[in-house]
Amino acid sequence: MKVTTPARFFLSLVAFVLLTVPAAVVRAQDARSALANFPESQAVLYINARRLINEAAPTVVPPEVLNKALADAKQFVDLNGLEYVIAGARLKGDMSVKEIPEFLLIVRGNFSADALLSGARMMGKEMYTQETVGTKTINVFTFNKPAPADGGNNSGKGKFPIDQIAAVALDANTIAVGIPAYLRDAIEEGGARPRLKPELVDLAMRDANTLVSLVADIPPGMSKHIRALGAPPNAEMESMVDALRQVQLAVTMQPSTFGLQSIMRMDSSEKAMTLSGLVNMGLGFAKGELTKELQKSSVSDREDKAALLRVLETFTNASRGSEVELGLTFQQASLAEVVKRQMTPKPKKQETAVAAPGAKKGAAVKRRRARPRRK
Repeated sequence: MKVTTPARFFLSLVAFVLLTVPAAVVRAQDARSALANFPESQAVLYINARRLINEAAPTVVPPEVLNKALADAKQFVDLNGLEYVIAGARLKGDMSVKEIPEFLLIVRGNFSADALLSGARMMGKEMYTQETVGTKTINVFTFNKPAPADGGNNSGKGKFPIDQIAAVALDANTIAVGIPAYLRDAIEEGGARPRLKPELVDLAMRDANTLVSLVADIPPGMSKHIRALGAPPNAEMESMVDALRQVQLAVTMQPSTFGLQSIMRMDSSEKAMTLSGLVNMGLGFAKGELTKELQKSSVSDREDKAALLRVLETFTNASRGSEVELGLTFQQASLAEVVKRQMTPKPKKQETAVAAPGAKKGAAVKRRRARPRRK
């Protein structure tokens, strides 16, 4: 049997996990509990996949498109059963563009976690080892071979960016995949490892109607990291960035609307009020520019830009203590129309041959004068 290459095996493992994230109905407190037990992280993404697939998607995606996608996936798994996905990222040291953050993915569904791991071990039978942490058995898959004993260089062509990935069944219907050290922290019992900050858990679950929520803990001195990426110096902007402590971005769903929400926690109420004012100035500018574009737009583009302008009219901006809360509201019916227009193939323009200027049909072609022969 041919040994699977590290890159191909990693892609297969990721696809395997993503295609097998179905689930039964889960209560909000179950998701909150999972977040509260998540290891300490700089950023965490929570997805209420059950509502996203079964309630939100049918309101905006054309039925024929959605049904085909679900039917294709059903060859492997019933995606309608998906419960939730939690993905986290943390830094191993100081922030650096060269440093790949550690990641951890937890998926809950009505699948068999043990069966998934068994399939993964079959695909990479010569690439994994097992170890015991508490009462759990972790499967560690190694993608890069260790350096040769003779001191040769094994960091050349074909080296995978991640050396190892670990996977474990947290229970019968929950699987965790990620960097081994991160995964060990997730299953460490007895409170030996720090958990996700309670204020980040509260931000992620602030609204009971949340479909997707991303929360992040901003490290001190963030402006210097932004400058390291090539951003031009700007004292006022850097002061606002360094005052930011935590941020949340979320998509919510009501019976007839979708909402976009962002909550930014600053280090003081004065900074929060300043940020709120700057956002209002930017909003006024955006509305003015969009109104100008709308007047110059063609009929085909006008509908989408008019819809965007109506959305901007729903913008809310509230400063409460050290928090700034921003929001936008979309009508589900309007968003469905925009999606339908974007997914409808545009008719191809008929190409017509254009005659050269001044050319007349049947006009005689002027011949070159023959060169006289040499005597």
